[in-house]
This record gives sequence, C-alpha cells and structure tokens, in this order.
Amino acid sequence: MQGWRYGERIAVLERDQEKGRADANAAALSSLRTDLQTISDAARRAVADASALPGRIGIISKALKNAIPLPAGCRPDDLRVRSLTDAVRAANDTAAGQPTGRSVPGAARPAATP
Repeated sequence: MQGWRYGERIAVLERDQEKGRADANAAALSSLRTDLQTISDAARRAVADASALPGRIGIISKALKNAIPLPAGCRPDDLRVRSLTDAVRAANDTAAGQPTGRSVPGAARPAATP
C-alpha cells in the first residue's frame, strides 16, 4: 500500500548519504590542493637554497683557507673558534632548511662565544 513512501524515504536517505560523501570528497580535494601548494612552495625554496649553497660553502672555505695555520701544540684563538663555529652553524642551518645568507663568517648573526 504505502510502498512508494518507503521508496521515497530510501531515496532521500541515499541522496543525503551521497551529499555527505560529496562534501567529504570536496573537503579532501581542497586539503590536497593546499598540501600540493605547500610542497610546491617548499620545492621552490629548496631550489633557491641549493643554488646559493655553493656560494656559502665558498665563503666558509675561503675563511678557513685564509686562516693562519697554528703551530703544533698551540690552542686556537677566539677568532678562529668563532669562524669554525660559524661554519658548523651554517652547515647545520643549511641541512635543516634554514634560509640562506645567515650564519656565514661576518654575517649579522652574533658570533659564538668559545
């Protein structure tokens, strides 16, 4: 007798379920787009950092190369220790993905204290 009402109710329930799935899929797609944009931005920054890395390594190498060698048994002075500490900090910052232009000898960051 009233089979058509049950059919209508089932159709409404199915429609509501499909709408819920569509909304969930739209939210997942939006999240995916945001994540892809974040990855793309990080990749662009990585390329920029990678191209600046040889220059940073060159600055560090030059500072270490131009350092006056120590006589045997001599302790390094404050400047040498700072240069070495800054070189290590620059390498660590680069490995951690920090922006380029920091932590090189003579940069604006305060030098390490021995």
